[in-house]
Amino acid sequence: MIGQARLVATLGVVVALLAVPAADAQVASSPTPPASQTTTGTVLDVSGAVIPGASVEARTKDGRTVTVQSDGDGNFDAGVQAARVRVASEGFETAEVQITGPGPVRVVLRPVNFADSIVVTATRGAERLPSAASSTVITAAELSNMAAGALDDALRSTPGFTLFRRSSSRVANPTTQGVTLRGVSGSGSSRTLVLADGVPLNDPFGSWVYWNRIPQAAVDRVEVVRGATGDLYGAGALGGVVQLITVQPSRTRARATIDGGSHDTLRGSLFASAERDGWMASGAYEGVRTDGAFIVASEVRGRADQRADSDYQTGFFTVGRRRDNWHLTMRGAGYTEERGNGTVVQVNSTDWKQLSAEAGGLLGGGVFEFQAVGSNQDYYQTFSFVAAGRATERLTFEQFIDTSHRMAHGQWTRPMGRVTMITGADYRYTKSNQDELRYALVAGVNRPSGPFASGGTERVGAIYARASVNATDALTLEVGVRGDAWTSEPADTTQPTKSVNFVSPRGAIAWRRGRYQVQVSGYHANRTPTLNELHRRFAAGTAITNANPLLEPETMTGAEGGVLVSFSRASVRATTFMNNLDGAIANITLTQTPTQTIRQRQNSDTIRATGLEMEFDTRLTNTLSFNGQVVLTSSHFRGSVAAPAIRDNDVPQVPVWQGGFGLTWAEPRWFTAATQVRFSGKQFDDDLNTLSFVLGAYAVWDANVSRAIRRGVNAFLAVENITDAEYDTARTPLRQIGWPRTLRVGARISWQ
Repeated sequence: MIGQARLVATLGVVVALLAVPAADAQVASSPTPPASQTTTGTVLDVSGAVIPGASVEARTKDGRTVTVQSDGDGNFDAGVQAARVRVASEGFETAEVQITGPGPVRVVLRPVNFADSIVVTATRGAERLPSAASSTVITAAELSNMAAGALDDALRSTPGFTLFRRSSSRVANPTTQGVTLRGVSGSGSSRTLVLADGVPLNDPFGSWVYWNRIPQAAVDRVEVVRGATGDLYGAGALGGVVQLITVQPSRTRARATIDGGSHDTLRGSLFASAERDGWMASGAYEGVRTDGAFIVASEVRGRADQRADSDYQTGFFTVGRRRDNWHLTMRGAGYTEERGNGTVVQVNSTDWKQLSAEAGGLLGGGVFEFQAVGSNQDYYQTFSFVAAGRATERLTFEQFIDTSHRMAHGQWTRPMGRVTMITGADYRYTKSNQDELRYALVAGVNRPSGPFASGGTERVGAIYARASVNATDALTLEVGVRGDAWTSEPADTTQPTKSVNFVSPRGAIAWRRGRYQVQVSGYHANRTPTLNELHRRFAAGTAITNANPLLEPETMTGAEGGVLVSFSRASVRATTFMNNLDGAIANITLTQTPTQTIRQRQNSDTIRATGLEMEFDTRLTNTLSFNGQVVLTSSHFRGSVAAPAIRDNDVPQVPVWQGGFGLTWAEPRWFTAATQVRFSGKQFDDDLNTLSFVLGAYAVWDANVSRAIRRGVNAFLAVENITDAEYDTARTPLRQIGWPRTLRVGARISWQ
């Protein structure tokens, strides 16, 4: 009741703020000014935040032009009385505004569509080089206009993006938060690499992802590159790469988001940076607590079930120095999390610390970048047996995992006429120790045994190179190759040591003329089994999945081709792909009874995934825009001696169709409103495609509305899952359900 009262009070305040006329938001209605008056205005993005440093070209009635820049508050003074202004800023579409009357003008810039975006991630560097890759960029302004309460939920608006299961990271067990792209799912480990400023967010032990590690107030944009990029990124990038780019401390600024909502959820996210005389510093913090939601469907819920709550705190601090053509940056980061996994006994916690350094500058006619990272992580999780009727629960085993990780990366990029060369080297070292306590009923008492030790050490060394050739103004060629050496040594000396060398090549061609662009690429990539897959077992409901120290790397060969057409206000892109994943590591069912299922990770079979991605982005009017995407995927096991029982079965967690669309209306003088719908077809939750393990089709509708209260302060109201659709996220075999309807209200504050 206290939480509901707080929510009602907060909602009342925000609704009142939304009804108040925005300060300085309306064009002045003063008498006609004298001829000497100059044109002034403010540059904003679609979320209502100001854009400093925008280029403003003012044209007078007699044809003269004057160019100025917007200041730290997004304001500009043209110095002349203009008949038209043209405003441009990196990452945004250029906008032209006709001056029809006196008073300041407000120019709203929209993010560029996918036809014009050039991403850093595609070339693994600090420079935005053209690349023949399918990519999507989501800016901070677009994230602000989404009702999604977590980053992974927002990323579901990109083609084909899902977690291993459909759950939001707010209630999903961390070990199920691996990313699926392009139909190559099969286990909880992510076959997509997730980075933050070049540093992996994938857990070094299990490759799952902690989506909350980067405070949202610090995120400048998210880049998603689809398709294998093993030539640059190595074993973790079979499906593609997702990278979070944080706001760079190039000037003094601050951001904050404070909101509260349903399920007694509170969040605070802060970011600040400063720059002076070449010295830079920035810091960010985010804290969230929520009572969460029930994850077991109501028809099977019992007294043992409770809400899956979660609390976390995360932050980082960066200090750096720029001098001449060189820079050096140091960053310290930390993350702590406590979760309840839907019952009293099932919990997990994470304590992670990281220190990194980055240096770069001009060297040998090119740009050199070096990065070194060290981290330590403690992970704890419990598992339980819930009796029939779900009235009682008993602890079955608990795990303590201590992981240390070290990484170094160096890259040199040099343009030579029409050729740009990228060369680099990686080294990674991971050591994990796991202790497991197992519980059994002895004379009516639940007694522990153990600890049972497992784990191991992993080393990966690699060198890579890529050449990008602008053969003509319209034709770009890319050729890349990477060589990896992988060694995995178990802590248990009775288990085998793994040592493999492999090569990952990639080639691509892109042709662009006028409004048309065509690109084709082919690739061969590899993924090594994680220490988690080799040495850790887990339980989900009545299913237990065992580790397998005999796992070998899996290998993917594939190709993609795409066509993009750009019009003045719209872009359309269609991309088709085909991937063969040989020796795919999957959770294979060994025995199955009404009370228990036993699975094991195995190099099971070849997964063949073919599909079509279709995207559409249009600006219907100066204030209204629409985007949509749909993905059709056929992903099946193609028989082998290793796993004949799953021949021709659908790959778990991959639907045949999925997609979504969004509509945004942006008029900062009044308000900004955005709505998104995402949908997905049915999918299986097991390798045998058992009917009792089918996850049904679903659709979820979200909406967000925001209004500038005064310069730098925006109030917002967001509603997730407006219709309160109850959709399947897992079958264990009990039906588990997704995030319910949620109302959030809050404010975003920015100081530039």
